[in-house]
Amino acid sequence: MCRGTKTCILLGTDKSKWSKLCPLPLPKFFENALEAFSQSVAALASGDKATCLIALGKSNSDDVREFFIEHGQQSSYFRVLNRVEIDKANILAKVLNTSPRLVASLQNEVFKRDSFRCRYCEMRIISKEVFTEFSRIVGAEVFSVERENSKRNGLTLGLRGVADHVEPYASGGKTDIDNLVTSCYSCNFGKAGYTLEQLGIDDPRLRPPVKDDWQGLTEYLSTLRKIEWVAD
Repeated sequence: MCRGTKTCILLGTDKSKWSKLCPLPLPKFFENALEAFSQSVAALASGDKATCLIALGKSNSDDVREFFIEHGQQSSYFRVLNRVEIDKANILAKVLNTSPRLVASLQNEVFKRDSFRCRYCEMRIISKEVFTEFSRIVGAEVFSVERENSKRNGLTLGLRGVADHVEPYASGGKTDIDNLVTSCYSCNFGKAGYTLEQLGIDDPRLRPPVKDDWQGLTEYLSTLRKIEWVAD
């Protein structure tokens, strides 16, 4: 547990060892969780309920949730706390921003451009709509998507994506395609409202997005929306 401490046990205080790509690299079990959930969704789309639930049980969702809550979303706090050369008094100075807020259509455009991959840590992300449909079909008692972090399935915290303002919105960053990149929840919440310079992170826009056929499992959406499971 790192809450209430001055050091994240995963990040440490030696900034020379900190990642320049993202606030805090994800553990390897995130990729295993994504593969297991992908298999679960594929089985669900094909009507194989038993295989769907078996694969879901292998997704380590509790470990994913714990990492996000205890480490991922807290990483910016520890990075800033342990960088003595920055001006902490003005670190979160806010300005009036007249740029519009993010809308779903623009976010989806960002996701497609980036092949549904976090531009910071390069983790593949999953569409929110897939989680929603999955929960509707299997039931909230099996896969919850409610807002409270401690109650929702951990995969919805670790594997979901959001379009992130590289230049923070609170600091005047614009809501346009050139200032937005796909981000996993850990990198987005871990980055918080800080600038790249304040966090000691390189600009992800200088690295071209990975191009492959990953679609955030959206290819299953049309099928999932037609499925209605009857309770056993």
